[in-house]
Amino acid sequence: KCELITLPETSVEGRVCHAVRIGTLPAHVQDTFCIIGGVHAREWGSCEILVNLATDLLEAHTAGTGLTYGGKSYTAAEVKGLVEGFNWVIFPLVNPDGRRYSQTTEPMWRKNRNPRDSGGDPEKVGVDLNRNHDFLWDFATTMHPSSSPASDDPSSDVYHGNAAYSEPETRNVRWLLDQFPRARWFMDVHSYSELILYN
Repeated sequence: KCELITLPETSVEGRVCHAVRIGTLPAHVQDTFCIIGGVHAREWGSCEILVNLATDLLEAHTAGTGLTYGGKSYTAAEVKGLVEGFNWVIFPLVNPDGRRYSQTTEPMWRKNRNPRDSGGDPEKVGVDLNRNHDFLWDFATTMHPSSSPASDDPSSDVYHGNAAYSEPETRNVRWLLDQFPRARWFMDVHSYSELILYN
């Protein structure tokens, strides 16, 4: 009921990335929850939250018990339904290079560690992976100028890269979604601002 997925692209610094699939039936026959975390390097909590979620689901299903988070409880039958009725694809650490840099060198580092567009300036290293997907990547033509959701400037914390999916880390997310065409729910877990954003 748990399958380790080795993602096809290594990170910019050559780290192998993994996701897990939790479910009891073949991947192509069930709807899928796809959850990613660790996109922003300095948001350390999201990775552990997702590893714990995977562990909790598997342990509760195996033991035939329920789960409780805060004031919300799920019965053993509900846990069984979640594990046996759906696929859970969990990619807890999208940005391993940025996280390592944040934990060892600069705690508030946000982006990945791609030096391609930096011109040798360490302040211009990296891409905000959250803004590197193809959806509204060309923000200047699709968004109101006052919204400034991203930047073309490599020195910005919200630099979106030189092209949509220019980064191997975001291409891994795209690959996961392509592998699970029955993905019906997608969640990007961050550990900032205590908000739930949805369309």
